[in-house]
Amino acid sequence: MVFAAAVLLFFLPGLASDLWAWNIPPFNARFVGAVYLSAYLPLILFWSVPRWKPGRLTLWMILTFTTLILIVMIIHWDAFEWGRPSTFLVFWPLYIFLPINSTIFLVRSKGAGVAKGYDGPVSLRIVLLNFAVLGGAYGLGLLLAPEALTSFWPWEVDAFHARIYASAFITPAVSVWILSFRRRFAAEYLSTGLNLVAGGFLPILGTLWTNMVVPAERQVNFSSTGTWAFIIIFLLTGLLGIVFIASAVQLASVPEQRFGTQTAKRADLR
Repeated sequence: MVFAAAVLLFFLPGLASDLWAWNIPPFNARFVGAVYLSAYLPLILFWSVPRWKPGRLTLWMILTFTTLILIVMIIHWDAFEWGRPSTFLVFWPLYIFLPINSTIFLVRSKGAGVAKGYDGPVSLRIVLLNFAVLGGAYGLGLLLAPEALTSFWPWEVDAFHARIYASAFITPAVSVWILSFRRRFAAEYLSTGLNLVAGGFLPILGTLWTNMVVPAERQVNFSSTGTWAFIIIFLLTGLLGIVFIASAVQLASVPEQRFGTQTAKRADLR
């Protein structure tokens, strides 16, 4: 479901405008599609690694993302196309079910035993905290002052879409915040890194791609400081994701004794 939505929005925005649960212009469609693709990559790891690590972290991300979307849906219920089946047969049932489902599994995983993990360098912890605070603060700001905080974006963003976008900032911020306060695993670095790489580079790609096909009056102004601020924000996010993935690869080669338990496999990746 997530993958199908991501493909529809990112690669077929014209078709998405007719099928999606609300009217979604091309810039918005590709941005939301990028968000869905970035959410899908940790899910792949979640499905392929049958352990609470990184499963529990991914569940926190699912809970955060879907709860935020549900709150925005309730606030902007009138933005939906209620005559479309995707609205009342897919979107609303899914976003009511997913927060409940992820909460249940988080409660069930509370007492699950895991290896001790790896502390990591202090410098990386500082980066994690800064990213979590800045990303979380901007995401919360989007919920409270959506149009003001997207006024520098390359395209005009209405309050509904800006609040939807808040989930793209708060979700990784929550994930990184959790990782900054405890021992971490290679699989968690990889999960978060994949999310940040996609969530950083794909919005830029989607913006450039859409800019090539929209009418001249709707094209991006590349002489604007705001446009470059947008690009730099997401570029730095993608680069941080690369750092996380590199850390995952490095930890995968650490002997299991480094984790303080004989039962931990290498970096908990397998």
